[in-house]
Amino acid sequence: MPRNENIEKGPFIKATVVGIKGECRAGHKIGDEFIMSLYTPEGLCVDACVNIVIKLRNMLFKKDPFFVEKNAKVMANCPDLQNFVEFELEKIEE
Repeated sequence: MPRNENIEKGPFIKATVVGIKGECRAGHKIGDEFIMSLYTPEGLCVDACVNIVIKLRNMLFKKDPFFVEKNAKVMANCPDLQNFVEFELEKIEE
């Protein structure tokens, strides 16, 4: 399927692993970074992606003024509470 060139120009969200409690089943490590837009990045597990996408859409499409006005870093997490992985999301321009 062809990709839309306009979407690939950004803006983007960088998701960085900032915390892990337990052992991530997908092998994510602190410091791992994933650049996201409307396409999912290679290597990001589906469980974490589900929780990140909700916040990503708000950040990309300016549905919540907090994200837009303050360029806030937002936290998201993996839903596996026994092997909890925490991500920091921030909007970047590339």
